[in-house]
Amino acid sequence: MNGLMLGTLLGLPLATLVGEHLGWRAAFWVITGITALAALATAAGVPRLDRADGGGSVREEAAVLRRPRLWLVFSTSTLIIGATFAAFSYLNPILTGVTGFATGTVPLLLIAYGAATVVGNTVVGRLADRYPVGAQVAGLALNALFLAGFALLARLPVPAVAMMLGVGLVGVTMNPAMATRVQRAGNAGPLVNTVHSSFITLGVIVGSSCGGLALDSYGLRAPLWLGAGLAVLGLLTLLPDLVRGARRGGGGRPEEQRPRQATVPDREPRDMCAARS
Repeated sequence: MNGLMLGTLLGLPLATLVGEHLGWRAAFWVITGITALAALATAAGVPRLDRADGGGSVREEAAVLRRPRLWLVFSTSTLIIGATFAAFSYLNPILTGVTGFATGTVPLLLIAYGAATVVGNTVVGRLADRYPVGAQVAGLALNALFLAGFALLARLPVPAVAMMLGVGLVGVTMNPAMATRVQRAGNAGPLVNTVHSSFITLGVIVGSSCGGLALDSYGLRAPLWLGAGLAVLGLLTLLPDLVRGARRGGGGRPEEQRPRQATVPDREPRDMCAARS
């Protein structure tokens, strides 16, 4: 997941810088070139992997898609990403048109935003295994506060940047917790993960498109308010898990924390490494 965060850290300021100096079409051509290089590097450098032992058929994997709770978990991921991208897609015009930063300053601010996502992803990655629901509750609540604060304080440079960095810390950085929760509600098979990726992409579409409509109708701060609203909706999708955890006792922790498997004695180190990989 840190690859995605590093991509934000490096790619967003680069695209903004190229777009400002050479036009938005040039930015897309640069992205196209980088994508082609990434595809070649993947083909050359990523080893071919055999199918994992115990992998089920597509029908067996698809059976878990009948679970209503899994679709609710998918919807949480859509709203997490949608809330963030409603604001993220329009940071440039907000920072220049409302906060008053110079155009040349924006790439530097976006680098800081990207650095915040790397830090946030590292923290969430450490929490996701034991507290996937708790991490999402905290992340969505904080994201709603940061987005609302950004909307209210957008004209003040220092508070606006602080709120923007807060969104970077708790927005798309929820990815590890999202993936863990989906795998526990469904399974870790390729089909479930692929459907989950589609719901994440849906969040990008919903956040960006609805943010654009809100901006056109209500002004530059409207995408921030929309993002805060989507974050609140995301919190509502977590209520069934929180209620279920409270009934079991311990505020949801027993449901989130699964017992770890017993460690197998390492009699054959090379075979064990191969099996784990």
